[in-house]
Parts: sequence; structure tokens; C-alpha cells
Amino acid sequence: MFPKAAFFKALGYGLAVTLLVTYLLNRMGFIRIDPEEYLENTLILGSWWILSSLVFYYSKKVWLRRKSLLTVLYLTLFFCLILLLDQWMSIPDNPVSIFLLILFWMGIGRFVSPAFFKKYQKVIFAVYGIVWILFALLRWNESHLREHHDLAIFMLLIPIPFFILLWFFEQWKRIKELETQKNQAELAMLKNQINPHFLFNTLNNLYGLCVEKSDLAPEVVLKLSDMMRYSIYEGKAAEILLSKEVTYLENFLALQELRHRHQPKIDLQIQIDEDRMVSPLLLIVLLENAFKHGVEKMTELAYVKIALHSDKEKLSFHVENNFDSSSENTVSGIGLENLKRRLELAYPNSHLLQITKNNGIYQALLEIAWI
Repeated sequence: MFPKAAFFKALGYGLAVTLLVTYLLNRMGFIRIDPEEYLENTLILGSWWILSSLVFYYSKKVWLRRKSLLTVLYLTLFFCLILLLDQWMSIPDNPVSIFLLILFWMGIGRFVSPAFFKKYQKVIFAVYGIVWILFALLRWNESHLREHHDLAIFMLLIPIPFFILLWFFEQWKRIKELETQKNQAELAMLKNQINPHFLFNTLNNLYGLCVEKSDLAPEVVLKLSDMMRYSIYEGKAAEILLSKEVTYLENFLALQELRHRHQPKIDLQIQIDEDRMVSPLLLIVLLENAFKHGVEKMTELAYVKIALHSDKEKLSFHVENNFDSSSENTVSGIGLENLKRRLELAYPNSHLLQITKNNGIYQALLEIAWI
């Protein structure tokens, strides 16, 4: 899900800062802009524009994550060294500076979209390796370069829009695949949670409460209705508030407590400092596995511990449960595999899913970094 508004807003801020700083430095005499060297001017100003835009676009990620901050600082330092080297050598259309600028732009691409860069890095290196060799051959003869100067510019700049279009195509494919995976997840959730076994058990317990004229009966009806509505309607949204996802989990837990004759010990800890938008029906998979492979196969002393914490940096969701180690217990299937694939699509390079099973204790940890 590509945040278009934030992206174009960052580009606007980056362009304004670049033009203003360049104008002021030029007026004060700190830099000298040669109008005839429009190739280097385009590459250098474009590099400053992209670099400053990155700071605005990834402001939270940069300041909250040390690795991202260091990457931006390294890129800035590298770019400054390129400018100093270019000033020191004082060679028009310097092939060394052009080569280093190409490496700088590759570093930008790797920071912005590491998955895309890793997938196409061989193509990128091959294309720009050939481009730089051709440019160096043209630059070898200055008169030849002046005669074919427009061709040299064309060679350096033409791959950029093609790689940008390829990146947008990859984003479009990722979104389409994410929608497909989410639809499959919704079907799986409906089958696993709103299935006849789950529904009939809940209705039987509800019938018992009605016979007893218990005050809990209306609450059970409301929770079951909310769960079905969320799965069928709100679960179709691309993103939903984390607090609504938590309400769905709480309803699920309440009905599970009602279903089981030997009530499991459930410890639920929720702390939402930052209520962000998340992909729906992700967290329920880990919680459902705790009951399916743990609570439902134990006759007594079953427990489930759930801890959810969301702050400015990340969402952390931890589920722990015990299980009968003497019986066959495998936690797998379409639900968990679907969860892994959806996380790869919705939160590439910004999530962690860690599952451990040891001495009758099953633990699942999911972390999603906010960007």
C-alpha cells in the first residue's frame, strides 16, 4: 500500500529545500554553478533533491531506527566527498564523478526499496556498467564528447524512468497479490472461526444461558454478532485501526472462554500508545493456533498468555500457550503459511515473525515496524 500523499509531499519539501539552499550557497559564493555543465548540474541537484526528500519521507523511520539514520548519514557523507573530489579535480563532465554519482544513486535505491534493488541488482549493475563505459569512451576525446554531448546525457538519464516504471509495476503486482492473499485469509478465517462447530457450541452455550436467564446472554449475542460483522465486512478493508483488531481478539477470547468446559487461564495484556492502521485479520491467526493446538487438546491446566504493545516505533504481539507434548502436535497449515505470505507483502523488510516450541510451551512473536 503505497502512501501517495506522503510521497509527493516529501518530494515537494525536498525540492523546495534543495532549490533554496542551492540558491543561497550560490549567492554567498560557497558553490559555483556553471550553466554550461547541465549534465552534472542535473545529476547533482537531482541527487540533493532525492536525498532531502528521503529525510522528509522517512523522518520517523530515520530518527527512530539507528540503522536507517546511519545509512542516510553515510549517503550524505559519500555525496559530499563526491562534490569535494569533483571540485578538486576540476574536470568538466568528470567520468570519476559520474561513476561515483551512479554508485550514490544505487545506494539511494537500495535504501528506498531494498527488496526491489536486491531482485534487480544484477540488471542495474549491468545497465549502468555499460552506460558508464560508453560515457567514458565518449569522454576520452573532448571534441567527440562536445559533438555527442546530448547522447551522453541521454545514456545516463534514460535508464532512470525505465527502472522507476519497473518499480511501480512491482508495487502494483505486490498490491494485487496482497489483495488475493487477504481474500484467501478471509475465507480461511470464516471457515476456521465462523464454522458450524464453533457456531453450534457458542449457540448451545447461549441457549444454556438463556434457560438460566443469565445476564451474560445479551453480551454473548453481541460479541458473536460483532465477530461475524468484522470478519465479513470490516475485514475486507485494506487497513483498519489496531484498536478495532484488538476488540475482535477480545470478543474471540470471550467466546472461547464460554465454549470450553475446563476454562483455560487467559492472561491478556494490551497497551496501545500509538493506535495505527494495520492490515486486518493478521493477529487472530496466532491466537487461534494457541487454542486449536493447545487449549482444545488439553483437559486441564491449559493457559494462554497474550501481550500486545504498540508505540511510535513498532507493534509487538506475543502469544504463549502450553500443549500436551505427549500427543501429536504440529502447528502448520494454510492459516500460518498465509500469514507469513501476507506479512511479506504488506510489511516487506519491516516485520519479524518468530515461532518456538519447547518443553510443552509454544510461543509466537510478531513485530511490525511502523514506517
